[in-house]
Amino acid sequence: MKKLLRKGTLALLACSLWIGAGTVAQAYEPDVMVFDGEVSLDFPPSPRLALATGGTLEFWVAPDWTADPGYDPVIITSAGPEGPAYLVAMLRERDGIAFAAGDEEAVFLFDFTDGQLHHVAISQYADGVEVYIDGRQVGSEPIMALDLPVTGVWLGSIDGENNTFRGVLAGLRMWQEVVPRETLVAFALKDIFENEHPQLDALAAMSDFNTAALLLVE
Repeated sequence: MKKLLRKGTLALLACSLWIGAGTVAQAYEPDVMVFDGEVSLDFPPSPRLALATGGTLEFWVAPDWTADPGYDPVIITSAGPEGPAYLVAMLRERDGIAFAAGDEEAVFLFDFTDGQLHHVAISQYADGVEVYIDGRQVGSEPIMALDLPVTGVWLGSIDGENNTFRGVLAGLRMWQEVVPRETLVAFALKDIFENEHPQLDALAAMSDFNTAALLLVE
């Protein structure tokens, strides 16, 4: 029987949910948190939160800014003194996301300016990453998450203070195996426990934004 271990964080923000018309009718909605550009969430490092050996990171995101903030706001990063083991950022023009590891970066273009939540999945293979947005592949690049010393994992900033994100994040899940595209689509708006996700044994962590926590699965 798997156990959920709660990883605490700094702050709980007020939240609301807005998903596009095609998904509102679903019975299940992901947990949602609004980031105001001032406060981010930070968690201690854990091997369960690594991507270097492969896996899939998925979440819902809706940026909320119009003027160029002067940087690419960070959605999630796992980092330490040698830089990010991996980092996902929203491009400042809201026209795509960046995936970075160490000194390398890859950009995947998509229009996030419509104000709706979009489902993003990043799968780390042995030879690079593939990115899916709303179930469609938007690109693949030969970039690898790294096995670097990690001092923390941050949601909504690069280090707890800088490159802060403004907008909504929801339904964060991390898997220690690559989840096929068709499974990502089928379970994006389903309770993975009640609906018997076929790769449930590979679930490593999931958000619990109702309590501003990240649940590690052991």
